[in-house]
Amino acid sequence: MIPLGAIHFSPAEVALILAILAFGSIALALPATLTLAWVGYRRGTTRPAANALWYWFGGTALSVATTALAAGQGLGWFAVPIGWIPTVLLAAVLNPRWTPNAS
Repeated sequence: MIPLGAIHFSPAEVALILAILAFGSIALALPATLTLAWVGYRRGTTRPAANALWYWFGGTALSVATTALAAGQGLGWFAVPIGWIPTVLLAAVLNPRWTPNAS
């Protein structure tokens, strides 16, 4: 039977839906955020793993926010790769270059 009224969710169901959305958005952002985390690891001097973790957190926030904005414009699943663009561009800009002749 099809319900004909408003759908009501319990607080536990709302929490589960939000958790699935949060973890799903983080998982969809991984291709871009792992790239930025690798750049953070390469840029770290004293504690590269901690630096990579902070870069990953920042890249995740940037990618998820951009994906949400693109999805709000009605782009559907195209919002996911569009959300990767700012994070990958940031990784390209921050990527440390090395010169073989530098001492």
